Amino acid sequence: CERLLIALGYRLRKSGGSHRVYHKKGDRPIIVVTPKNSRYVKPGYVNLIIKKLNLEG
Repeated sequence: CERLLIALGYRLRKSGGSHRVYHKKGDRPIIVVTPKNSRYVKPGYVNLIIKKLNLEG
């Protein structure tokens, strides 16, 4: 998720804990929650990002 959002022009603001907030000028922030002891994002968040960015084929 992080690579995709950065490639699309989003920037990660400093975050504490499991919530990561990506910002892009003129767009609403995207919040991604990563579970403790894992670097993977839950599929539900991936699906929300796909819908928000209109990436469905």
